[in-house]
Amino acid sequence: MSKKRRGPAVADPKRLTVVLDFGGVLSAGHDPVPDVQALTGGEETAVREALWEHRPGYDLGQLSPEEYWGRVAAAAGIDSLSPEEARELQIADDRYFLKLDPAARELLHDLARNGVRLVLLSNASIAFGEAVRRADWFEAFSFAIISGEEGVAKPDAEIYRILLDVLVHENGGVSRPGDVIFFDDRADNIEAARALGIDAHLWPRNGEQPPAEGDAPEHGAQIARRVLRARGVPLD
Repeated sequence: MSKKRRGPAVADPKRLTVVLDFGGVLSAGHDPVPDVQALTGGEETAVREALWEHRPGYDLGQLSPEEYWGRVAAAAGIDSLSPEEARELQIADDRYFLKLDPAARELLHDLARNGVRLVLLSNASIAFGEAVRRADWFEAFSFAIISGEEGVAKPDAEIYRILLDVLVHENGGVSRPGDVIFFDDRADNIEAARALGIDAHLWPRNGEQPPAEGDAPEHGAQIARRVLRARGVPLD
């Protein structure tokens, strides 16, 4: 991982590293379509389909912002999109996702206050990775690994190996996958991490509507607090 991908360093009082996904874990919601469609117009269903259909390629760095947002705009009936208009759509998308879930923000605060090493591991575009590093709360993180920058995305094992390789350098050449505690909102990402020995846990996606019947799932931040306390991570 290139040096420019890293963020500010954080004190590490213990060997444990807490790794967090972004969308659905730190973000308050997971549906930027209404904000995007307010700019593009057109049918929301068509915009939604295009936004998510082309997102994997965008998050792998295979599409430029102009190409990606041009495809989304085309679904809304817009024939061509200027670079300025593409930037406007990217800003709207960033603004939506960068709204942190309150419970997740509080967890970040408690971890940072106790000097716990934090890492962000996200399937996201290069443009979003740049926006994340400008956020005020990112100073709590040691570094971020963004799929668009690496050209590989979760659940591919390679992106977890990239994470572990960076941590090996920070641990004096010693690999300790079990000392990495990872939270993500997708079961396939959790399974892939566990296959490499990472202590991975499912975080129910923020912003999802609870089922019509039965109790709402426990908030991911509460699950994380329980897991972290059991591993001896300071939170008080």
